[in-house]
Amino acid sequence: MNAAVTVVSWFDLLATTVVAGGLVWAAAVAVSDESGLRVLRLAVTVLALALLAQFVLTALRMRDVSGIGGADLVIDLLQTRWGMLWIARVAGLLLVAMALLRQWGSAGARATAAVVWLLPRSFQGHAGAHGNVQALIDWLHLAAASVWIGGLVQIAVVADLDVGAAWRFRRLVTGALLVLLPAGVYGALLHVPSVERLFGSPYGRALIAKIVAASALLALGAANHFRHVPALGSDGAAAARLRRNVRAEVVIGAVVLALSALLGVLPMPHEPLP
Repeated sequence: MNAAVTVVSWFDLLATTVVAGGLVWAAAVAVSDESGLRVLRLAVTVLALALLAQFVLTALRMRDVSGIGGADLVIDLLQTRWGMLWIARVAGLLLVAMALLRQWGSAGARATAAVVWLLPRSFQGHAGAHGNVQALIDWLHLAAASVWIGGLVQIAVVADLDVGAAWRFRRLVTGALLVLLPAGVYGALLHVPSVERLFGSPYGRALIAKIVAASALLALGAANHFRHVPALGSDGAAAARLRRNVRAEVVIGAVVLALSALLGVLPMPHEPLP
């Protein structure tokens, strides 16, 4: 069951970051071309399926614990804190999907709505179990990660990368990292309060793996920031190198999100180790 929950949570995170980050890209960097919009529509579909699967898996777990089944199980689950947050996520996804299809509002309004829509997910996870402040910091972390990874996906699929868009995204990611890194450090210290638990628990070891993968992602991002983007326009091969680097970043970003999904399933190591 835990393996299924982890996989579904991974697809949830992937699709969520692609949708939210793609909408921010359209507002702050460049209008998404047809390839970018196609990716956003696919991500909305994947996320809808992931949310449905999450509900089914959570209901099965609740049935095993409570012995309740049928309509009573569904009603009881929807009335829990997790269930109400799930409803908020589904409602938000419907609004995002309609905004994409109908192009409701301005690009800025759609991006703002997408970032706010990330809130229920943060309150559903481990951070939400600690309290509201912790959940809000996790939300900032998730929003910044979405801006970065979702934007990378847009660059990876765009047919013709504009130099101005690359520079705007460079500035946007710089701002996102100023939020992402301290929020990530806070979350790590919150969930793993000692070095002993970092190396001596499954959660801590998964966190170490995530830090290693995130460091590789940062290294590739630094190469883009300081080398490949500044070379655009003056070096004919810079665009190809940038695109290759971005595609590698997308792959590593997916690994980081997979480890994040695993951390969401593993128990936090707050109890003394044996």
